Amino acid sequence: MKTISKTIYTLLLVAILVSCGDKLADLNVNPNQSSSGGTGEEVFTAATGYYGIALDGYFNEADAVLAQYWAGGPGVALLDIERYFFEAADFNTEWSFSYLRALSDYDYVMQNGNEALAATANIMSVLIYQNLVDHFGNIPYSSAIKGSPDAGGNLTPEYDDAKAIYDDLVVRLDDAIGVLSSTTSTVGAEDLIYGGDLDKWIAFANSLKLRILMRQSITDPSVGPDVIALVNSGSFITSESDMAVIPFGGSAGNNWNPQYARREQGIGQFYIASNATVDLLNSINDPRGLVIYDAAANTGTLVGVDQGNIQDIGAVQAGDFSYPSSVCYGESNDVILMSHWEVMFLRAEADMRFGTADDETAMFNAAVTAHFDYIGATGAANYLTNDVIYNPAASTDAKSNMIGTQKWISMNGLQESEGWIESRRFDTPSGGNIFTSGYFQTPTRSVFPAGVFPSIRLYPQTELSLNPNAPTGRVITDKVFWDN
Repeated sequence: MKTISKTIYTLLLVAILVSCGDKLADLNVNPNQSSSGGTGEEVFTAATGYYGIALDGYFNEADAVLAQYWAGGPGVALLDIERYFFEAADFNTEWSFSYLRALSDYDYVMQNGNEALAATANIMSVLIYQNLVDHFGNIPYSSAIKGSPDAGGNLTPEYDDAKAIYDDLVVRLDDAIGVLSSTTSTVGAEDLIYGGDLDKWIAFANSLKLRILMRQSITDPSVGPDVIALVNSGSFITSESDMAVIPFGGSAGNNWNPQYARREQGIGQFYIASNATVDLLNSINDPRGLVIYDAAANTGTLVGVDQGNIQDIGAVQAGDFSYPSSVCYGESNDVILMSHWEVMFLRAEADMRFGTADDETAMFNAAVTAHFDYIGATGAANYLTNDVIYNPAASTDAKSNMIGTQKWISMNGLQESEGWIESRRFDTPSGGNIFTSGYFQTPTRSVFPAGVFPSIRLYPQTELSLNPNAPTGRVITDKVFWDN
């Protein structure tokens, strides 16, 4: 498996350390200014590394808490994120790395790379914009990444409607798939994700398109015909070897996983298991608990804490609790962009809602089994015999909850942002609010009333300060257009 080169990774690690000191907030930079230079191949590699930092070092870490996988542990003062107390500056870095670093560089590749490389850069840009929409709602899009003089010098881009962005992302994926299906140009070692395998890039693009369509499916069932056509004719990520990941080799100081690097360059791992997750795993006898988390050193059992309540339970020590295992937290862990089990859950849901050529139960079982296998857990076959896990005879709302539950479990420590995003989507009034009224716990010191949880990011302070077109009045309980 390919890993980020030592030279490039050293540059990226410096960026992490700068970010940890909150220096970016003090730089009068615009997120649409090009940071590009060099050949398309070199810039493509750098862009991929930068997005690995943005996704795993910032989005995933925060979302692991918001999705209630992790809680603050012993020896750490109460975390603002667990009180749901946010300031706009909290989101400067993930925004800057997404726009200023990754999207700017991928845009450069689309202008300066060969046909195939430009198409893969287009797919990666779609992935990043989709993630930004899912976290922030309306964002700069049509006039973004045009800060350089040769691109028009627009330093104050307008904010596009999130739904309109989603629609255009689908068009862009179709365009990229068309190019990759017919091009005679090639991609080489600069591609850290698939090593130049264009068939896998096509499968990734189709899988990403399915994610975008299904994310809207509860609030907008009119996407059904497009979903059916895609599932019935497209190629998809179907195995671990097809997964879209940014690989990290784990060499100390040179090639650490971004989340691990950021934490270990600071005070170390301070998150422990959240009882929101532990209680659910125990209630359904899920054998993955002691694979996702390590056993507490003092008891040899799975022990969590109520979300955000570490300061309310008296004297404790690290050995009293379970910490994320090496499956979820380690120096050589890949940054997962899209997994095969995620795609299988999407396909199970697509058949359940719209009646595709797939079999919903078979696809659901394959998704759960794939996750068991990936993390090294055993007992999937027996686990799946329980109708509480999935019952094909249940109502649509009940099956939606079952898919949402298992998908949320499978994202723990691996795709935390997807876990938080999907917890918001599956939490439907008609089907029962399985997360906000079921699994999630209200922290004792939450700034919100009981049962109220964050559902969107604040716009970053850099945007509010530098871009007069940035919307004002955002509150953390606003919703993205697909959220019900």
